[in-house]
Order: sequence, then C-alpha cells, then structure tokens
Amino acid sequence: MKVETLYSCQYLTGCLEEIDTRSIADMVLKNYHKGRLMSSDSTSIRNEDVRIEFSHDIQELIRHMIAQWKLFFDQDIELCWNSGMKDVDPNEAAWAVVHAPGDQTNLHSHETSDNYAGGAQVSAAFWVQYPKDSGEFVFQYKPNPYVNEQRVITPQEGWFCMFDSTIPHNVTKNISTGLRVVISLNFKFSNK
Repeated sequence: MKVETLYSCQYLTGCLEEIDTRSIADMVLKNYHKGRLMSSDSTSIRNEDVRIEFSHDIQELIRHMIAQWKLFFDQDIELCWNSGMKDVDPNEAAWAVVHAPGDQTNLHSHETSDNYAGGAQVSAAFWVQYPKDSGEFVFQYKPNPYVNEQRVITPQEGWFCMFDSTIPHNVTKNISTGLRVVISLNFKFSNK
C-alpha cells in the first residue's frame, strides 16, 4: 500500500521585521490622497488599487519575499507583469490597497485562463498598516467538489502571506476607525 497526493496547495506567512512599514505607509497614503488609482472606473476592482513607487523600501520588500519563497519552496520567482505590452506598467505587478472604515474586497483570484502560464502564479499581501479590527484575509477553497471551506488569517502589521494565484480570496470589512494599508504583489516562476 502507499499514499500519494494528487493535489496540494500551500501558502506561506510570516513577519518581515526589517521592512520599514512607516515609510511605505507614508508613500502609499500620499498617493491615495492624491487619487492615484489603477482605474478611474468606480465599477472596476482596480478602482481600489493605489499606484506605488518602486522605492528602496518596496524593492527591499520584494527582495525579502522572493528570498522567503525560495527558502521554503526552493523555487525561483520574479515579479510578474505583462512584458508583452509596449509600455510595461510595474503597478500591474505590485500595488497598494487602502481600506477606509467600511471597505472590503470581494472574492477574487489573480489568474485568468489565458494568462496563467505566463502571468501571475504566486500572489502576495504585505500588511503595512493594520489597525485592530480592520478586517481579515480569507481563503475560499474546495477540498472536493461538494465541500466549501475557508481559511481565515488575522494579519498583523509587518506580516505577509504568499499563495498560489488561483486561490480565491477576499478581505473582510474594515470595522476599525483607521485605514488598513496593504501592498499586493504578483510573481511568476523564473526560468533560472
């Protein structure tokens, strides 16, 4: 007899204490208050996404996340954006989300059927500013076709979560009186 696994989907969480969350929060909130959004269409999910600069602190965050993935999964990853576009927009690979009191993010995933092979394969969230009661990160998954499950993660400031881009997830309502600030990222497997 033997036991084999047909499918598994792991995720990685941890704290990156060496990242300057205050500096990142200042940059993100400046862009948020200036209305620098990924989409001006209020019906688009990208309307809640805030443009960021690829500052030293953001580059350090990316470097640390790539290193953590390599350490735990022994796979090389790199930021993922549509390199086939004439003008590559780095905010397609990394952006911020600011949730005011009452805001939440609906269930979604980061892949599409036409871009999975060359598009986002590993997605991540890094909590820059997380007031108490500002919401939870929730994975929705189906261990089999008849059962729906949830895995709830209660973040902390300076924490990250990296996961397969196909996993549906949502963020619950911010019931605090402060702003929740998160950096979201998409990676793909490297050809190293």
